[in-house]
Amino acid sequence: MSKPSHVLHRPVCRRPISRRGFNLVELLIALAISAALLTATMVALDASFTAYQMTTEVASTHTIGRLTIERMQALIRTGTDFGPFPVNPRDSIVVSDYIEFRTPGTTVNPQGQIMTLEWREDDQALFVIVTDPDTGVDEEHLLLEGVVPQYDEDEQLIHPFTLEYELGRSLYRATIDMTIIPDDNMSLEIEGDNQQPIRLVASAMPRTAAYR
Repeated sequence: MSKPSHVLHRPVCRRPISRRGFNLVELLIALAISAALLTATMVALDASFTAYQMTTEVASTHTIGRLTIERMQALIRTGTDFGPFPVNPRDSIVVSDYIEFRTPGTTVNPQGQIMTLEWREDDQALFVIVTDPDTGVDEEHLLLEGVVPQYDEDEQLIHPFTLEYELGRSLYRATIDMTIIPDDNMSLEIEGDNQQPIRLVASAMPRTAAYR
């Protein structure tokens, strides 16, 4: 049976879909998670930067220290007229904060120069003093920074130079023993107390003692 023609189809009314956004609690939770992730990232980056800076400083200090030691060894091998001498003639070993000697002569200066390598505890640095034997004028230069005091088991200061003499005032061997701290390019707040000292020990014999 067919429907009457006068019956009209009524449109179906649908409820509009409501779109709900973030409420305040959800927004605060999202901000807290983001802040925690950013904090963890910054801590990791800071630790990596500090470790990289420390490694660079230690490597640089070690290289500079070794070059300085090798240069001092070369000066000792070619030097003559070493000092200081033992106070007691019966002693053959002298420990000191400095070592002095005469460098080989040249065409410009046939007599050579008097050179002194001196460690100063207050400055925590190693200096070189060059004296012209004709005029007596001294020229002082900074050789190495960061040379800190070091102590033995009995809390006795270890001097950087040990001179062994034989046959009166003839130097047989000179030993260099120094402790260096890395160069602090960063602020102490970043570095903290993580500086690792580097101890360098070397010895050299003058050629006059090595070939006789």
